Formats: sequence, C-alpha cells, structure tokens
Amino acid sequence: MLETLDAAAVRRWCDGGLEALRAHQREIDDLNVYPVPDGDTGTNLVLTLTAAHEAVAGPVEPEPGPEGMTAVARLMRRMARGALLGARGNSGVIVSQILRGMADTFAAAVAVRGGELARALRTATDAAYAAVARPVEGTVLSVVAAAAEGAGRTRSDDLATVAKAAAQAAAEALDRTPQQLPVLARAGVVDAGGRGLCLLLDALVEVVAEGETPPTALARDRLPVVSDGDRLPAVSDGDKPLVVPDGDKPLVVSDGETPPASAHSGMQPMVAGGPAVPGSGSGDPEDPDPAVCSKPFTPIGGPAATTVLPISGHPADRADPGQGQAVWRGEDRVDLSHPAGHEDECAGYGFEVQYLLEATEEAVTRLRGALDGLGDSLVVVGTGDGDPPTWNVHVHVTDVGPAIEAGIEAGRPFRIRVTPLVGHRPGPERRAAVVVAAGDGLTALFEGEGATVVDRNPSTAELLAAVHKTGAGSVVLLPNDANTQAVAVSAAREAEAAGIRVSVVPTRSPVQALAALAVRDEQRPFADDVIAMAEAAGACRYGEVCTAQRDALTVAGPCRAGDLLGLVDGEVHVIGGDLTDVSHRLLDRMLGGGGELVTLVLGAAAPPGLEADLRGHVHRTWPFIELQCYAGGQPRYHLLAGVE
Repeated sequence: MLETLDAAAVRRWCDGGLEALRAHQREIDDLNVYPVPDGDTGTNLVLTLTAAHEAVAGPVEPEPGPEGMTAVARLMRRMARGALLGARGNSGVIVSQILRGMADTFAAAVAVRGGELARALRTATDAAYAAVARPVEGTVLSVVAAAAEGAGRTRSDDLATVAKAAAQAAAEALDRTPQQLPVLARAGVVDAGGRGLCLLLDALVEVVAEGETPPTALARDRLPVVSDGDRLPAVSDGDKPLVVPDGDKPLVVSDGETPPASAHSGMQPMVAGGPAVPGSGSGDPEDPDPAVCSKPFTPIGGPAATTVLPISGHPADRADPGQGQAVWRGEDRVDLSHPAGHEDECAGYGFEVQYLLEATEEAVTRLRGALDGLGDSLVVVGTGDGDPPTWNVHVHVTDVGPAIEAGIEAGRPFRIRVTPLVGHRPGPERRAAVVVAAGDGLTALFEGEGATVVDRNPSTAELLAAVHKTGAGSVVLLPNDANTQAVAVSAAREAEAAGIRVSVVPTRSPVQALAALAVRDEQRPFADDVIAMAEAAGACRYGEVCTAQRDALTVAGPCRAGDLLGLVDGEVHVIGGDLTDVSHRLLDRMLGGGGELVTLVLGAAAPPGLEADLRGHVHRTWPFIELQCYAGGQPRYHLLAGVE
C-alpha cells in the first residue's frame, strides 16, 4: 500500500477514474429521473474527466516548483484545471470544484498522507458547496460531505485507511439519497452525480491500496431497486432531474442546485460572484456597479495563471509586455508595442491579439503556421524554458475567435488581450451576447440579433472561447438550459480573470433568449441592460414538445417511451400520441394563463404542415394573439413555444 500520494499515483487515479466512469456511463445516464431528451450525467462526467485526463498527460518535474509546490500538487492543479475547462453540466462543474479543493490542500502539503487527504476532502466539500447557488441535500454534495466526514472520523495518517473510510462513507451517503429526495425514491434510483463521485473514490482506493478492490464497489455494481425488487425505469433530463411540485415541496436539481426562479417570479441575472440585481454586488460601498460582483476570481494555479512569466534572464522580460515594453527572442529585441510597419500593416486588420501561452515547441510551430494564415504582424517569442515553455504571441487579425482558438489548440493561453486597431471602438466599451443553441434556424435567428452562438451542452472552455471571440469588454451569456447554467457561471468567472465583464441571464429555453435579446439596448448602462434582459426572459413562459425517452410517472400521469410530451416551464402537462393534438393542447394550456405574443420555433423533425395548422388553431381559438413562427431546426424538441 502507498504511504504517500505522489504524482504517478494521481495519474493512475485519473486513469482509473475515467475508465470506471466510461464503464458505468450508461448506468449513470439511466439514473436520471425525467423523461425529456437531454444531456446525461454519465456522459457529462466522462467528458469532464476526459479533459482532466488530457491535462495531466504531460510530464511533471519531480523537484518543487517556483512556489515550492511538490510535483503531486502541481499535477493535481493541472487535473483540476483541465476538469474545470472541460466541465459539462452541473455534475461536471461540481466535480471540477471538488478536484480544485483537493488541489488547494495538496499545494500546501510537503507530502500527502492520510491526514492531508482528509483535509483535502473537507476543502473539496467547501468548494463544491460554494459552487452551487442553492445547495440541495440528497445530491453529489451530500456524498462528498459524507466522504469528508468519514475520512475525518478515522483520525489516522494512513493513506489507505483514510481513502477506504471516505469511499465507504460516500457509498452509505449515496444509498441515503432517495430518503432525502422524494423524486429519487419514486424512481427507485440514487443520485447520478453522487454515483459518479463514488466511482472516483473507489478508483482512488484501488490506487493507494495498490490493486485492492474497494469493499463498496461490488455492492454498487448494480442499479438500486425499489422495495418490491423490480427496478423502476429511469427517466432522464441530463443533470437536472426535477421534482414536480407536490404541496409545498420545491423543485430540485439532482446535482446540488435548485432551479432558477420560474418565469412567474422573475429571473435574476448572474455574474461570476452572484446575482446581478440592484444591491446584490460585492457589498462594498465603493463598488460603483452593484450589478457586478467586484470580488476578483483567482483561477486555479493562483497568480501564476494570470501573471506574465519571465521569458529570459533579461530584466525587461519580467515586465508586463504592455505599452512600450519589449521582450527577447534569442539575440533579437522585439518591441511589441510598435511592431515594424505597425501603421501600414494595420490596414485590413481590425484587432491586435496578444496572449501568453504555455505549449510545447512542436505545438507552437503549428500555431505559427495557423496564425500566419489568419493575419499579419505575427510575433511568437520565447526561449523554450519551462515545462511546458511559456511564449508570448502577438498577431493582427480581422476575426478574434480563430486566433484565440488556435492558441487553445496549441496549449494554455492566458493574459489574453484584444485591442481594436485604428478606427475601431475600444474593446472595453463594446458589448456582446453569447447564446447556447442548436439548429441552423435558431443559429441564424440569434446571429441575426448580433449574438455569438455556441452548440448545445458546451464545456467551460468552449463558452470561454466564445466570450473571447466577441472581442467585447462586456458580455451577456444566455445558456438556454438549466443544465448549462453552472458551466456558464464558470466561464464567466474565468472571463473575469481576463478582465472581461460577464453576466449570465439564466434562460432555460431559446424562446426566453429571443425575448431577452429583443429588449437589448446598448445606449443604457450595461447593468441596467442586463436587468432588462432578465426581466424580459422571466416574463416569457416557455413550452416544449418532445418524445419521451423512457417510461415514467409524471405530474400529468404515466407516460411510455415514444409518447409525445408537452411541457410548460419544465413540467409535463400534456401526454399524447399525435404531434398536432399535443401542440394544440400545450398552446391552449399556456394561453389559458394569459398572454399577448406567442413565438413558435419548429424543430428539425416537424412535419411540413405543422406551422400552417398551428397558425390556424391560434387564430381561431385565440384571435387577439400576435403570433410569430420560425423554422428553428433544433434536434430533440419538435416545438418550442414562448408566451409573453
């Protein structure tokens, strides 16, 4: 058995954890408890840990780093950072924060023994709860908290003893989740995110016990069953199983977060530090903008993640390469503030892009070729020192996005600066919107509103790249799915570290995003504009028609796989077998509560005559309603409806 956790053991843990999640991916997907088609927890956890696995693939020097951190601490930070940037769904974000909490504890440890592991799990619990706006017990949060408590109870410094105690306590907490969330009990399943975390802890036990099978693993190699021994069919809504209101029981989300306020109670925009509403800022009387949290976010890796590292031994290299600064490339001194022929070479290129990059020499060679085809005034400097080396990249381009994406593909860019050249509005004054959507029609609609569109179920890195691609200093994120909101908030935090002001309006449907973009006005202050967009989105009730993926018991009664479901604000209200009939009943249910404007977005599988039929039904039944209809082309959902 291992006495201490070293870098090689962390790699084996990451390998084993990813292998276990892949082996149980479908099982965890099936633990979700809602029948609509969406991203699933097992898939999201696999994608998140795959990003972490890629992050730890490179070599790590065994000697302490510049901050005195050991190799295991540096590798753990890379693992946590990779998980954060690759996080998918609420479950992925929470697991990335668990890894971050462990990495923070390891950074201060000389060696990682049992006591350090117990402290790391306590820190991980704090980080996981802090990542969720409204923590809910009976989720992955309860499981990690139990793991930390079980590890602490051992009062042992033996690594294997503490790891086994944590895994055992997590397994017991997982078994209790149906008692804490009625929706899990009704479906006869345990929490999906918690199940994934238990697999990761089991993988850790196998590493520190050097091949010993955790005693909890065999007991959890099957899905939980209900009391009569017949496993109920699981139903799925990705990472967000919902409880239909029963009396005064609130809606809950399985990965530790209650859903945002419904359309009836308004919608609060969120920034990296909290909701962007009047009086909800940092609490500092000196904070000029109460709608934006002024508390700075420190990326994983601490100040080094956002500080220019020395490129050579020359004093000038330690300076921030800003106005008038110079860096060195071999024997040649290069002035980055005024590249040769700057005034003439600016012609035809709208932006100056500059960032620091951690990447291998081979990757930088490919990067030079890619950037050379995108723009001019290209300078990539560095001595090759470090593992991986740090480079300073500078280029003039017409489109910011590809230049930053090329850096992300090559390595880890940071301290990203985008400066409009002569004749362009300064970046900090520009505003932009980033929207998550799928379907050619919806993409065209949002792009027509001036928004940058990201495909459904994005990672933190993909949203962050889209924010940088806008070249704007103030950006609104519209996730259009409760499952993507945690990812959007993580991307907002990362963007803040790069000096970009980002607010998240927690839209849960594309029709809410359309309503929000319709009231956008760049003439008013950014905070006021965000609040107006949030109010417009919150005033838009949304409906959906989709096909049930499995048998389930809903508030509207039982449904079978293949049935058509009509949902209003995320709850099943209509069940049927005919698309036209279900769509009529859904619209009548929504308009029965009032409304003046109806927006319909037809899915990719909508039959040719559906639009004409729905127009006729609305005009006959609700003659005073204004109707807008679009071909969205979105997958999975045959119809999206918004009522304002």
